[in-house]
Amino acid sequence: MPAVIPTTSAAKRTVAECDAIMTAPGSPLEMIDTIIDGQKHKAWKHNPQTYRDYLTPLFMGWKDRVFLSSPLPEPAEYDDREHVTYGQVYGRAVQSAAWLRSKGVGYGDRVAVGGGNSTGWVVSWLAILLIGASPVLLNATLTDDAQVHCLGVCTPKLVLVDSKMAQQLAHLTVKLRAKNVGPVWCWSSAAHLDNVRDNVSEIRDVSAQLVNDVLQGRGGGVEQLDGDSDGIIFFTSGTTGYPKAVLSTQRAQLHVVLSGLVPHVRALLRAGGNLADLAMPTEQSTTLLSIPLFHASGCLSTLIAAIKAGGKLVFQRRWSVPDAIKLILAEKVGTIGGVPAIATAILQSPLLPKTHQFASVGYGGAPPAKRLASDLNSRFPNAVVGQGWGMTETNAPHCNVNGQDYLERPTSIGPVLPICQIKIVDPETRKELPQGQAGIILARGPNIMKGYLNNPQATAEVLQNGWMDTGDVGLIDPDGFVHLSDRHKDIIIRGGENIASLEVENAVAQDDRVAEVAAVSVPDDVLGELVGVAVSLAPGAEATEASIIHNVIPHLRYPARPVIALVLADPLPRNANGKIVKADVRKLVRAAYAEKAPRAKL
Repeated sequence: MPAVIPTTSAAKRTVAECDAIMTAPGSPLEMIDTIIDGQKHKAWKHNPQTYRDYLTPLFMGWKDRVFLSSPLPEPAEYDDREHVTYGQVYGRAVQSAAWLRSKGVGYGDRVAVGGGNSTGWVVSWLAILLIGASPVLLNATLTDDAQVHCLGVCTPKLVLVDSKMAQQLAHLTVKLRAKNVGPVWCWSSAAHLDNVRDNVSEIRDVSAQLVNDVLQGRGGGVEQLDGDSDGIIFFTSGTTGYPKAVLSTQRAQLHVVLSGLVPHVRALLRAGGNLADLAMPTEQSTTLLSIPLFHASGCLSTLIAAIKAGGKLVFQRRWSVPDAIKLILAEKVGTIGGVPAIATAILQSPLLPKTHQFASVGYGGAPPAKRLASDLNSRFPNAVVGQGWGMTETNAPHCNVNGQDYLERPTSIGPVLPICQIKIVDPETRKELPQGQAGIILARGPNIMKGYLNNPQATAEVLQNGWMDTGDVGLIDPDGFVHLSDRHKDIIIRGGENIASLEVENAVAQDDRVAEVAAVSVPDDVLGELVGVAVSLAPGAEATEASIIHNVIPHLRYPARPVIALVLADPLPRNANGKIVKADVRKLVRAAYAEKAPRAKL
């Protein structure tokens, strides 16, 4: 990372010139040609191959540094916290890894991890990786049916959770066993939870021999571990309504180690600097991580990046602006971000002292307001402000930008990473479109997923000849910067949380008064988008907006709950093929929401 990035509105080099310099032979970002699944790709020459080989020396190197400021597990008081070092986390992870080995878990097995951001979550995640198994990261906000679906798709050998998630899964164990899901274990005490004791067990001590095996990297098949081994399994929402399990190799996911440096190096070179000006930071950075670790942006873009630099992460028990400000001041946080909504909320909060400055503000996962970059720059003039774009399927960033380039192009997601490709195609013909013309964004690179686990049909629909159909609409400008203009999918992105329209529609349709329903997004200055629905009623039925929303609340996780329900006297707009025209529905719902003009709260 550059020590100082000079700012100038007149770039001294083109993006192509910068990329040629940063990827030249001998550079830390040197590229090589490689073959993946029969396809030729560019890749980082020094790309880490496995999590175990990459993370172990880092945890040892930073062992005396504080790594996590984390809430203590329930039933601790809300504000009770612990501060643990890299060495302590690694030591606990080795113990947990040995315990996993004692339960028969080894190379290639899958182990689910569920719960809020915490020391226990990170310890479990690391333990699984140390023995060559694959962590399955559960979305802690999902409904019971969705959790059963996700676990049933992955059939993990074990499920490791915190006490809060243990409460949810305790009454689902019969359904989970029927889907060949292994037993549920709790990494924190569940003694205070009566309904958990019969169905969830607590982790116990293990033998010294197994601990030594983990430290030495032997046994359980871990010797087979390489870059093509299965990595972390994330879940992403799709048009099916249920999340899909995204499977990637460890090498593909670890591209983030070097890809995360690209926007900083580009900014330095664009401003006229040289690679010799690059310097590692001398002081430990402290980052407030308010987004879930079960998202690729939280796990890959933030957790992995922090470990690389020996940084400190500060976790919140739940998102709250006052709590965030309190932690920012108490922990001397210098980096914030995650999704634009978090940066916006902190920027607008009167609780943040005018004297507090950040060193870095970065985000992705949702479209930011056009003015956000300049607003942040005005309030925090010394901060490096940037954003990245990618998907769970691209293992976080595929494009990224920061500094002056972002300030001058606030609608851009940046140039594509040097190891990656993007092309814009016509949605119907699939032919590549000329520069400057909007179309479907296809993405290609060594960072792309292997596929959706146990879902070959869905995989075939989005992956063809190495190209990933992102479902997003955008264009490439003459300078090589990519701009998003719309999304082709019917996914609503609320503060970085993907919400499938069918998830909402299926829940609303459980109301017998509803004849048909369409879920669409409505704009929000803070979260980017919120959920809105339009419904037509069954003959003779009567319903109000309030009653529709009231009835659907028990069936939806909090982010997916609609803020408006437009009840129409006529059937929903349809085309000649009988399909609901979402664009027309969106106009109606957004117009009604604009009249209602609520102030969304985080």
